[in-house]
Amino acid sequence: MKEQELLLKELALMLERQDMLSKLTESQCLDAYGYSETHCIDYIGRLELPNVTKVAEHMGMTRGAISKMTKKLLAKGLIEKYTLETNRKEIYFRLTEEGKLLFEEHAKRHRLWEKRDRNFLSRYSKEEVGTVYRFMREYNGYLEGQIAELADPK
Repeated sequence: MKEQELLLKELALMLERQDMLSKLTESQCLDAYGYSETHCIDYIGRLELPNVTKVAEHMGMTRGAISKMTKKLLAKGLIEKYTLETNRKEIYFRLTEEGKLLFEEHAKRHRLWEKRDRNFLSRYSKEEVGTVYRFMREYNGYLEGQIAELADPK
């Protein structure tokens, strides 16, 4: 049990340190936006013909949640709606100039984070990294299950 408690404390500490490091090393332009908003902007910037359904699928969220979030992003002037000449019913999103700035900052943040942490991970063997990867994948699956249970109470 002691090892489990120590591991849980280290996981919590890692999340706190990641957050602290992000705030110290990155541009503050993303600070006003939540994790989901930032990633919604990222998907709208990367997907071809992004609409509520596509963004929801990629983010693992409901269409209702994405609809609500895109309304906020529209109100903040980060995205805009458009339709295609061939299909006026389907609504798509694209980034505004301000949205593009946030998209680029988010991409830059990820590149710096990957470079920094790849240097750290290079200390470990392929097998050690594989073990940690399997643990994290299974733990994230467990957390997703917990979220699903809480989101859909029976």
